[in-house]
Amino acid sequence: MYNKNQHILLLIQKLNPNKKALNHALKIANIFKSKVLISNSPFSKNKIPNEDLENYISDHDNAGTFQLTIADDQPNKMIKEFNIIFMLIEIDKKNDFKFYLKNNIFSWILNAKIPTFIVGYKTSIKTDYSNIILPIDHKKESKEKMIWASYFGRFNNAVVQLIPATEKEETLKKTIRNTLLFTKKMFSQFIFDYKIHKSEFSSKHIDEEAFKTATTNESDLVVLMTGKVQGVFLLRYNSKKIKYFINHYPNPILLINPLKDYYLPCDG
Repeated sequence: MYNKNQHILLLIQKLNPNKKALNHALKIANIFKSKVLISNSPFSKNKIPNEDLENYISDHDNAGTFQLTIADDQPNKMIKEFNIIFMLIEIDKKNDFKFYLKNNIFSWILNAKIPTFIVGYKTSIKTDYSNIILPIDHKKESKEKMIWASYFGRFNNAVVQLIPATEKEETLKKTIRNTLLFTKKMFSQFIFDYKIHKSEFSSKHIDEEAFKTATTNESDLVVLMTGKVQGVFLLRYNSKKIKYFINHYPNPILLINPLKDYYLPCDG
């Protein structure tokens, strides 16, 4: 069971009456036995008054408010100080991407040592995170997704769906086989269901195949890795990819940055 001092950070730009993002954050907090901290984006010029934030979460004992500040070592200083294990943002409309890009919030996501949940405007308010979709490409970093997926299997009794890519080149095929062997060995240590699905798609298209598989249940969580593109292209490449999936599919996304020195949830 997880430490109750751990937190889910919900970053918002406006208070939506349906409380979709808050509902998702509360569900994640329930799974990980943690609490929700809700805050304005630190880059936003139009701050929501703290009193309004307090009223927004007044019906929930395990949620509190928090005001972020901009600093060179954010977000990871704040993540470590307040024991935050996930961030969550909501893309409520198509033009929200312009807001988040303009206000540097995606830079935060790509630098964070924790994964980020992204809830789109097509995502259902209802969710149970009981079905986790994992596309597996030819990159060795795919193994990192398995660790995070296992938490949902272990603590939410979720079914994990593995969708390995099909490659022709032997080196790429070997990497995918090694990822599956690693996954089977790790998952065998715990008691939860997982399934491996055959796919005819290459690594280039396997992420979208995951979303198409998940459309049988609109609240299925799809776990993605950000790309390792360097420099100025890092933000452009990853935000374009996320924008496409948010605009076309209803599923929440768990976005993981590769090869980060992660702050992992603690047993305790």
